[in-house]
Amino acid sequence: MKKSLFKKILFTIFFIIFLVHLVFRIYQYRDRFITQYDAKYWGLRYSLSQWSTDEGCRNLDPHVNPYTCQWDDNWYEKQGRNPTSIELKKTSIGDDALYAYVGWKYVNGIDPTLMNVEMPFMGKYILGASILLFRNENIFALLSGIAVLLTLFILNKKIFTSNLYAFLPVLLLSLEPLFYEQLRAPFFDLLHLEFLLLSFLFFLRKQYWIVSLFLGCFAATKFPFMLVLPVATMVIALFINDKRNLKKFILTLPLSFIVYLMTYLQYFILGNSFINFLKVQKYIYAFYITGAKAPFMGTVFPLLFSGVWHTHFSSIQRVAEWSIKWPIISFISIISFKFKPLKQPAIFLMLVWIMLYLLFLSLTPLFPRYLLLLLPFLYNLSVWVLLHFIPVNEKK
Repeated sequence: MKKSLFKKILFTIFFIIFLVHLVFRIYQYRDRFITQYDAKYWGLRYSLSQWSTDEGCRNLDPHVNPYTCQWDDNWYEKQGRNPTSIELKKTSIGDDALYAYVGWKYVNGIDPTLMNVEMPFMGKYILGASILLFRNENIFALLSGIAVLLTLFILNKKIFTSNLYAFLPVLLLSLEPLFYEQLRAPFFDLLHLEFLLLSFLFFLRKQYWIVSLFLGCFAATKFPFMLVLPVATMVIALFINDKRNLKKFILTLPLSFIVYLMTYLQYFILGNSFINFLKVQKYIYAFYITGAKAPFMGTVFPLLFSGVWHTHFSSIQRVAEWSIKWPIISFISIISFKFKPLKQPAIFLMLVWIMLYLLFLSLTPLFPRYLLLLLPFLYNLSVWVLLHFIPVNEKK
């Protein structure tokens, strides 16, 4: 009874830490959540950026008015040294600004293959819809992060019977700079992770139609060819632990393709054929195959164990978000093999995912934020391993 009370007190303390920290981060980034999205401004920035196919008046003399692309002494005198006009003269915008503007254009009816076609469309449609709803592009990221934490806790209840142990990886993830810094800008890594967590959750519940639906969302959010990783993870898990349900799962997989296809609805409405759709997929595949290459095989391991990032643009950088916890939880996770993870389907599923995803990251150019699809599962495995060193009566 006393131990049960102690767990409840500890859970309360952890939850308060979690809540205070989350509120603090929201307050810290508050300007990003209350600033209204200016589609006209970002449209201009896009037209002057590296993503635009229209040269416009980029990189020209500062006396050139970026709105009219005409020499304008009056504009230069009034605006030439204004921070906003200087910003407009820059030739690049980040992925977050690109996704927000493209998402805005998508929900306003543009053919999605005309802008940022190499990135699947679902995330940009959701982001564009959130801009319409909230008049802000960053609330999308905040809501994605909160959804990840909630789904991770629900998923962990399939592993740990105790709320305390199920919540501990959630708390640790929420304290990760790599996680909470994603809350302030509309990248798609959190949404990608959310669809992966939902796929695993319903997979463990053996609701395979729902699994395939979320796998389709997973493919339609970032790199579509990454779909093979979670599918392979689940096939391996079923083949080893539950051959009886393997066929059921495989028969539902076409739904994933239908979900992916539905994100091209506007493309088809505008008169494009299925053959054109296949040509777009060929282009996307060629884009990634011929694009940036990893500097050497296994670049993820220096990043994971020491925070050294060998970039695909020929430089070596220290990752500010790196934490000593990363190599620790990686080493602890390796120990999980000692405790027969095959006996617990959820643990085995996560272990297979970690191995396949590490292999993928070893062969491809990566950004530190790609580790978001790895860290929650490393935390889960670490807590699961450490619980084996706690007396049995204490785990109940």
